[in-house]
This record gives sequence, structure tokens and C-alpha cells, in this order.
Amino acid sequence: MILLNDIKGQDNALRYLRNSLSLGRIANGYLFAGPDGVGKATAAKSFLMELICGTSGSRACGECSACRRVESLNHPDILWIKSEKGKRIKIEEIRKAKNMLGLKPYEASVSACVIEDAHLMTREAANALLKVLEEPPGRSLVILISGKRELLLPTVISRCMEVRFHPLSASQTRDILMKCSDMGVEDAQFLANFSGGSPGTALAMADGDISDRKQELLKLLENIANEENTSLMAWDREDKIGILEDLEFLVMFLRDAAAGSSLTGAVGLSFLSKCSTGEIYAILERVIDLKKALEGNVNPKLVAPVLPGILKKRK
Repeated sequence: MILLNDIKGQDNALRYLRNSLSLGRIANGYLFAGPDGVGKATAAKSFLMELICGTSGSRACGECSACRRVESLNHPDILWIKSEKGKRIKIEEIRKAKNMLGLKPYEASVSACVIEDAHLMTREAANALLKVLEEPPGRSLVILISGKRELLLPTVISRCMEVRFHPLSASQTRDILMKCSDMGVEDAQFLANFSGGSPGTALAMADGDISDRKQELLKLLENIANEENTSLMAWDREDKIGILEDLEFLVMFLRDAAAGSSLTGAVGLSFLSKCSTGEIYAILERVIDLKKALEGNVNPKLVAPVLPGILKKRK
């Protein structure tokens, strides 16, 4: 069970939340904003434990029945709304929250609703929530969690106290990965860098074939370097998510090589060792442009065939 003091790398956010608790100045609405996988949902859960803990201590004990039920998302005074597989959060969910928040808390000092991925609310749902935030029912608390703050209605944001969360340092992410899994230093460091300081994202990647894909890409880059006619080559997958992941790898490889670092294992590639720093940055710029295009409306089946040529081409 992770308590508020156990969360790493979010000192400013935690300082603000602790001060709110110690002063007894709890807002009716909060927005926990920042990248995915950096501890926002964990902080929301820990913050609620501090409010609802059944002991008389000044901080959550993490052991009482109330703390355990908050941890398991099974507390009668907390409604936790989470999108299923990226689907939109509809107005029915917000109506359910409004009804629950309007009731007298069953055993806690406050009724709370947490909405993960709050940016996925439909406009109707967001407007319904706005009414709840404008006229908070009873002793209620709403916590919105979002990795895409810009997609929320400005009026919803303005009704919440915003708590900003940030990516962790590579070393902090690496240490968390090694503590929470059995991976070694090299893999943990690689995933820490690749995830951009997001332990949650890195742990999800660790469950997949990320290490195998890294080696496959390094081999593919060598093959591209040794092939005279890149039009005869093709990228080995054409699905959008897969290619985006590969492009993230390539950005890391290229930045690593340009800096002369060996974190990713790409610095020794003959493909890159023959390029000047300026040429590597030129390739990097083209890869980033291609990634942006793919994130838009470009067909991934059109991207895969041109990748080898982009990587081989210099200034």
C-alpha cells in the first residue's frame, strides 16, 4: 500500500496536498494534471486515505479497514470512475456521481468522486460535472485526473484547484523499476529513458516484448545501412501503434548517438558511426516529422515503405 509520503519525484504536488490536509483547507474540486504513469492516480488514492483513515493519527495508517477499502476502491463513500479501454465517459456516469455526492457520507467525513482520464468525458458529461463543481452538494469532493489537460473544458479547469505532476528523472524512474520488478540495471535504465520518466508506462512496457523489439530494431538498422537500394527494403510492421513505438525507439537511438552516449546500445551502429552529428540531427528531424504525420491522419501503410529511405538519407 502506497501512502502519500511514499510517492517519489512529485515533491511540489505532495507539499501542496500535505499543506491542504494540515490546514484543513480541502477544496471541493481538484485537477491532478500531468503525464500518464507518474503517480497521479496513486496520489489521489493516498490523499483520500489521509482524509478517510479510521485512526486518530494525523496521517493515514495504511492498515485500518478504511485505508484498505480506499486502496481496493471499495469504500462506500468513494466513487471511482475510469474509462474502459479509452471509451468516452458519458453523462450517465456523472449523474450517478452527482446523486452519490448529494448523499450524506456513510461513514467518512466526505463523499468523494474520482474521475480518471477526465478528458474523455463527453461534452454533455463535462457540462453536467461543471454544475456539480459550481454548486458542490453536501460534504463532497471531486478529483479529476488527466494526462491531457488541454482537452478539458476551460470552465471545468477553472472550478478546480490544479495540482501539477511532472515526469520523474531517469534515475528515479530506474530505481522505481528495479524496486517494483526483477529487471536489471541496464533494462531499467533503458526503459526509464524510453518512457520519458514515467514509471507506470515503463512497467507496462516491461510486461511486453520491448527488449526483444529493441534488438530487432538495432539489427534492422544495420540491414538498412548495408543495403544499397533501400527501395528493396520494407519496415517489418505496418500497424500504427507498432510504427509509433518504433519511431519512439528511433528518436531515442538518434539522440543517444548524437550525444555520444551508450544508454540505448545504438551508439556503435555502423549506420550511425558513418554520420556526422549534423547528419544524425537531420535524420532525427525527419523521423520526428514522420511521427507527427503518423499521429495525424497519414496511413501507416504509406509510412512503413519510406522509413528505410529516410533513415539512410543524409543532408
